[in-house]
Amino acid sequence: MSKKIYLAVILTSVLMIVGCEKDDEVIKISLIENGWTQSSEEKASEEIEVYRPKGYKDFPASRYRQIFNFYSNNVCEYLVLSANDSHYMESGSWEYANKTTIIKIFNSDFRMVYQFEVLELSNNLLKMKTKK
Repeated sequence: MSKKIYLAVILTSVLMIVGCEKDDEVIKISLIENGWTQSSEEKASEEIEVYRPKGYKDFPASRYRQIFNFYSNNVCEYLVLSANDSHYMESGSWEYANKTTIIKIFNSDFRMVYQFEVLELSNNLLKMKTKK
């Protein structure tokens, strides 16, 4: 009888751990699904970029400030700076790998244009490192 109880406890523990991992993935993805604006004033290092959610604050004037809009249907928009210094939003798609914490952004031709490692993510902060 004690073997059955022991196995039941182990099985329940494993199911709880697997269930928690799935919840973490849903939470992270729902936090990513937002509009994010580069906060260059908070830049920690050359490799690490800091982003704040849409409406977080009024940023000071800047020649170029990257913007990403991630939507729940894996569609995204990202700001592009063209050679003539004009800004425009480009549509594409995105994917997030929970195990590696990598976000990949693809243009409308399905060519990857950005790849980032998410270092920190909360309601008010997204820190990413560019992956090459």
